[in-house]
Amino acid sequence: MSTSEQKNNQSLFADILRVKGMTVEKLAQVTGISERFLELLLTEQYNKLPAAPYIHGYFIKIGEVIDIDGEDLWLEYQKQTHIIRRSGQHDKLPENRFSSFQINKKIIAISIIVIVIIIYIAFRIPTLLGKPTISLNINDNMIVSTSTLLISGNTDQKNTLTINNEALYPDSDGNFSKTMKLSPGFNTFTFTVKKLLGGENTLTRQIFYSTSSSTNSSTENSNQ
Repeated sequence: MSTSEQKNNQSLFADILRVKGMTVEKLAQVTGISERFLELLLTEQYNKLPAAPYIHGYFIKIGEVIDIDGEDLWLEYQKQTHIIRRSGQHDKLPENRFSSFQINKKIIAISIIVIVIIIYIAFRIPTLLGKPTISLNINDNMIVSTSTLLISGNTDQKNTLTINNEALYPDSDGNFSKTMKLSPGFNTFTFTVKKLLGGENTLTRQIFYSTSSSTNSSTENSNQ
């Protein structure tokens, strides 16, 4: 750039734009640089321009568009311009000002996901760790007159169920049934249901098997 070094920035840019057949408006469109800033460069109004790191970035973009080394343009600009607002020890284009916003968006998204998971777990804890439920077709202290009793009910299919320590396996809908033999008098049935993660519930039902009706019938038959 030996020839260009003898020119000021205004004539340098004017010559470049003329050779490339570009206007300030078109250069602004293809580089994304404000048309106002380009006009300030052309008219050497340096005190109105942003700090040097931003201008450095502008030259890099301009160089890419017009096929000239942007670093050379920047060095030439520094040689000819003393009114440059410096922003730090090194004149480098600042990091993308939107990068922190993008990072924050990721943090916010992750935080929302974590909160949703926590809320879901909080609602599921009673289901996973709470006391399991079980429904039965028999009531405590029932009186029956037959020697067998069909016991049925419902619980979560994933639960472990025992009747008097004997395992019983609910179907896919959680339904279960078992026919139990009764002895005369009180019969005690203990139902224990456990959840996968340890929650447990125990119910006890006492069924009284009465044989008085059959005894009375036998006595009446013998008297006849």
